[in-house]
Amino acid sequence: MKEEARRAEQIGFDVVLLPDHLGMAAPLPTLISIAEAAPSLRVGNMVINASFYRPALLARDLASVDSATGGRLEIGLGTGYVEEEFRAAGLPFPRAGARVDLVIEHAVEIRRLLSSPDYVPAPAQTPPPIMIAGTGNRMLTAAAQHADIAAFPVVATRDHLAERVTFFKDRAVDRSADIELAFNFFQIGIDDPDDLSVLRAIAPGIPDDELRRSVSYLPGPADEAADRIRSLHEELGITYFTFALTPTVKWETLEKLLSALR
Repeated sequence: MKEEARRAEQIGFDVVLLPDHLGMAAPLPTLISIAEAAPSLRVGNMVINASFYRPALLARDLASVDSATGGRLEIGLGTGYVEEEFRAAGLPFPRAGARVDLVIEHAVEIRRLLSSPDYVPAPAQTPPPIMIAGTGNRMLTAAAQHADIAAFPVVATRDHLAERVTFFKDRAVDRSADIELAFNFFQIGIDDPDDLSVLRAIAPGIPDDELRRSVSYLPGPADEAADRIRSLHEELGITYFTFALTPTVKWETLEKLLSALR
């Protein structure tokens, strides 16, 4: 991971984000090593499973990571959705509405705690920016009210993404101009169009042809992929784009993509 972070830094990425799932590296301590290996990168999560934690304990850990990385942390919050992981962790799996309530509780309490000049351990940022990721009405409303960055993890058509962005902006009202919009390409098909592994895991049962039509699938070649990204920026106002690093994606391809975007 440290070597990949160095490569990301070398070719011009701005941030490295880690997921929060059992069976993967711990989502917070790993960020400290990545930040040390690549000192110009910001680090964060796409996204912390808020239902695994309590706000006061998570705030302490986030403040420690922000301090250790010199103020380069971005806090990402989501509901969590893999019921099997809750069972494996010995935790109850709350209903969907209760998981949204937990995200809101975390966002409000973490911002309150890490904004305090008296908070110990002191973060470098007071507070670090908070990203909320979701696509449902309540999650987007929560992001409109409490987030600095709103992420749209959409596995659907571009029209659906546009409708969700419009819904969000209608709820954000006066805050809209102050909230950055983020979008994740779950699958990059530039090098291997047959690899749909991430999309199949996120949206099981959806036919492959439909997955390839999803806005979160990024086909090649690199120049056309860059045009697609630019159009999402120009039409929807998205400024924060992330790309899932899967084994079939080549660093040389990512470098071409970033070069084409510039």
